[in-house]
Amino acid sequence: MAPPGWEYRVLHINVDNNNPPGGPNPKQDSAKLGGSLSPEFLKREFPDQYTAAARKPVHPAEQLQFFLNQLGRDRWELVEAAQVGPLLMFIFKRPAAPA
Repeated sequence: MAPPGWEYRVLHINVDNNNPPGGPNPKQDSAKLGGSLSPEFLKREFPDQYTAAARKPVHPAEQLQFFLNQLGRDRWELVEAAQVGPLLMFIFKRPAAPA
């Protein structure tokens, strides 16, 4: 019986140092949804997203750490990170499930 191969996953992050992320903004979020949900509705229905604490942006390194830890729990191993133009590419692998 042949050993299992590898399964790969490639993710990218758009590196834009000129546009740091901000916190949640119900007006901007409503606009992204084409106005289908009003800012007032979003604040009322999703209070945890629009509290003062939620408006404080999370540092991108913390966001990436959280994401990488989740992939690690799913048994993905980071094997390479490389920048291609404005994209930061992450390549992960894990043993493929037996067929």
